[in-house]
Parts: sequence; structure tokens; C-alpha cells
Amino acid sequence: MNIQYWPKKQGIELNMQVSKLFRKLYLKFNYNLYNNTNNVLSIDIVNVHIKKEIFRIILLELEILILDIIELDLHLHDLEQLNKKILIDLVNKSINNFWIRKIHTTYSTSQHILLFSQIKNKLLSEDTLLLQDLLVYLVFGDDIKQTTNYLFISGRTPTKHIEILLDNLIIQLADIIFSEIIKTEKSIYSLFSFLMSMQICKDRYLSTRSLATFRNNLIWSYYIDFYIRLPKMVYNNRYKVWLFSKDGLKCQYIYANRKNHLRYLSNIQIVIITLLEIQDFILPKLKSLISLVGKISLTIFHNLIAYTISNILQSIITITRYQKKL
Repeated sequence: MNIQYWPKKQGIELNMQVSKLFRKLYLKFNYNLYNNTNNVLSIDIVNVHIKKEIFRIILLELEILILDIIELDLHLHDLEQLNKKILIDLVNKSINNFWIRKIHTTYSTSQHILLFSQIKNKLLSEDTLLLQDLLVYLVFGDDIKQTTNYLFISGRTPTKHIEILLDNLIIQLADIIFSEIIKTEKSIYSLFSFLMSMQICKDRYLSTRSLATFRNNLIWSYYIDFYIRLPKMVYNNRYKVWLFSKDGLKCQYIYANRKNHLRYLSNIQIVIITLLEIQDFILPKLKSLISLVGKISLTIFHNLIAYTISNILQSIITITRYQKKL
């Protein structure tokens, strides 16, 4: 199969590829949208119609964002400087758009303050969404500076890679947006009332008990991701990305240079990385020691069995000869 590479610079070819990529993603929204992994997503709680609605809204806002960047004639340096603001603004507009379409009202200012005080550090510290990388590809093409984060040669970035980044952005943004909508409802009963009144809840969560279990699993999953999985991924220079597939939502890992992310890790996360280093140092030696002990034990056991069998046979032969003489 021939590998298709992303255009190197701005122009008609790049515009056509971006348009083709967006059309393809709109079609993916008709796939099976069931979460086909062991990881919990906040959007797992909503029905398929709402999932599609959120995905479409985010993709529409991303299209508008790209057009604005082109119209304002922003440069690569500008994107680097404005990356944090762009990311928060994209979340802001997407959640507002969803709120207006589904709830038929705007998201209040007090809720905005609450929302971004909760998610700002989460969004910016890990750079989960890889938004800056994706925007550079979509607006400027396969820029030479962009390719230093990955293993691809400049000008030889597969189109599939950009497709993966786009899938991941839409799914993770939808997850973050809806997780914050869930968190604005302080109690399980208020959350249950909200979901029921809006008729957006999946059938399996039509009770406060199932809803409480889901919320607890979501919180637990977040802490596991943040304190254990994230340090491991930074340590291994990997990202977990989410993808659309005909079998449902799935995730996989891609390589990316993450040395600059070490400074964002908390003390607990640093401890996790230290434990990983200790594990990498001790585990091979422990395996070698266990293997050596096993070989020695096997040799001793083999020799002991051989010696025992030899003595038994020798005794049988001796007894047999003695009986013949009698």
C-alpha cells in the first residue's frame, strides 16, 4: 500500500487535503461510537445522538478557528505564543455552542469561571490534545520545525498521522467538555435530574446508583491517568491518542518527544518516574538472578534425581544378584 504524505507548504494542495480530512471525519461520526476500551470517558454516559452533536460542534469550531488563523495571517511563532489561549478559547466556544443548541441558553459567566479554574491546569500542563502540532499541519503544512517532535523526516509525514491527531483532538475535547458539564452538578441527584430533563443520558445510567458508580469510576480513572499513566508516558516519550473506528472508539500510543513536559510534573509524578527508573535498574538484574537461581536449582534437582535413581537401580541389581546366589 502506498503511503500518502501530507503537503509540505501552504497552497491549493494543502487546502484540498484539509477539506478531504474534515469530510472524512464527519463521515466517521456515523461509525459505532461505543467506547471499545477499558478507559472511562465522560461521554460514555450520553446517548449516541449527543455524542455526534458534541463531535460536530467541536469540529465546526475547529474549522472556524483555522479560517480565523488564515485570515489573521498568523505565523508559526504566533501559534506557539497563543497556543494556551487558543485551546481554552476552543473549549469555551464549543461548550457554549453545545449549551445553546441543546439547553437553548448560554453558559453563565460564573460557570465559566468555575469551569476554567478546574480544567486550565489539566489542559495546559500535559498538552494532551496536541493542538499546536495539529494546527501547524493544517495551516502551514509539514513544517520542518513541526517534525522534530516525531520520528518522521521533514516533508515525509504520513497523512494518517494528521488524521490520528485530528481524531484525538475531537474525542478528548468532547471528553473534557462533558466532564466539566457533569462536575457543575454538585450532587448525584442534581446530575440525575439534569440528564433526565435534557434526555441525553444513555439507558444503562437511568438510576442514581448506576450514575454514582459511573461518576466514581470517572474520578478514579482521572487520578490513575494523572498520577500513574501520565508520568509513564512522559518517561517513555509516548502519547495516548483516541481514534474513531468502525468497531467503536479505541486508543493507541504514538511516539512524541516529551522531554519539555518533565518540568510540569508534580512531586508525586516525579516519584512515579523515579520508581520506574529503579524498576528499570533492578528488574533486569532480579530477572537474571532468578534465572540463575532457577538454573542452579534445576541442575541440583536433576543431579539429585539422577543420583537417587542410580542408587535405587544399584540396590535393585545388588538384591537381584544376592537372590540368585541363594
